[in-house]
Amino acid sequence: MKKLILAFIALEILMVGSFMPALAFDGATIYLVRHAERAEDGTNNPPLSKKGEMRAKMFAGMLHGENVTHVFSTPFIRTMDTAAPTAHEHGLEVEEYDPRDSQGLVDRLKTFSGTILVTGHSNTTPGLVNLLVGSDLENLDESVYNNIYIVTFDGNGNGHLEIEHLNVADPSH
Repeated sequence: MKKLILAFIALEILMVGSFMPALAFDGATIYLVRHAERAEDGTNNPPLSKKGEMRAKMFAGMLHGENVTHVFSTPFIRTMDTAAPTAHEHGLEVEEYDPRDSQGLVDRLKTFSGTILVTGHSNTTPGLVNLLVGSDLENLDESVYNNIYIVTFDGNGNGHLEIEHLNVADPSH
């Protein structure tokens, strides 16, 4: 009788599990970065500085060999130029997103798998991380460009955060 009850419970678990949808986050890794250093050209939409160009290439090098499936950027020159080397290396187009609609981007990210790069700003990138993993990060100081937020998801859709730093030497030295 005990074996019959255990078999029935096992069957119930299998049947319930077969009706549950697969999670899109299973195995996804999302790299979120602030745009690289910008040139000071007196405009509101400057390009990257030489150091920023180096950092953007280093981001691409960091993701070399990864299964990058999407690259997202806000529609500003500095963020697009930060994302471009990674997109180019993986044969992808940079997909624009509206930095005022963080939840909309997070909802889209939840439908993808593979490795994803998202470039943003000092006042948007930490907020995206917060929405993805439930953290309480504050906006970045304007001088901080080296944080890399790596969000991974387990089979239950739970996000896990790791923060790395990518330091770049000053190209003028």
